[in-house]
This record gives sequence, structure tokens and C-alpha cells, in this order.
Amino acid sequence: MDRIKDLRAAVASELERRGLDNRKFLRQIRAGERDEGPYMIGALACAKLIGETEK
Repeated sequence: MDRIKDLRAAVASELERRGLDNRKFLRQIRAGERDEGPYMIGALACAKLIGETEK
């Protein structure tokens, strides 16, 4: 559970770092309301790939 929260926070933080300033959207990412969006799908796919290569 903590891993998904960390991933959401990392995605939102990186979007902020890159200049996205839509606070509502960033809050939704952090709250898990955008898990089906392209940013989170990509992040989840990367996390899965990294997890598989670490075995």
C-alpha cells in the first residue's frame, strides 16, 4: 500500500517539477483518483518492470 502512495507522490512531484501547476489534478493523482490516467499507468508499468528485473 505504501508503495503505491510513494509512486503517486513521485508522479505528482515530477509533474510539478516540470511546470504543471494544476493543483486539483495533482491532488487527484496523490489521492489515487487518477490511477487510470496515462501518467500513473506509465509509472505503474515502469514499477512493474523494475520489480521484475530486481528478482
